Amino acid sequence: MELDLKKVEPCLSGPKRPHDRVTLKDMKNDWNNCLTNKIGFKGFGLKPENTKKEAKFNFQGKDYVLKHGSVIISAITSCTNTSNPDVMIQAGLLAKNAVAKGLKVAPYIKTTLSPGS
Repeated sequence: MELDLKKVEPCLSGPKRPHDRVTLKDMKNDWNNCLTNKIGFKGFGLKPENTKKEAKFNFQGKDYVLKHGSVIISAITSCTNTSNPDVMIQAGLLAKNAVAKGLKVAPYIKTTLSPGS
């Protein structure tokens, strides 16, 4: 078996189902299409004029804006990982190192590292 690392691409899942693989380079376009696609597998059924709506709020004395696609929960959790705690530790260390390298998490975002069910 061979793995050509030049062909490996970063991917994300979703936006609705965790097993829907989308390459990182295609995610923005995929997300924007999903907003207006018919409700179902890859669609939220929004009217185009509703895709730009924003919600302003104040958290701990500072103003923020949420829009479609904003991150409000960032969790490292998985039922699969509970049977392999090494993977949970690796994911936690990766997140810790990302913060050490400058990744910023808005204070209103709920972050968690915990095993699944």
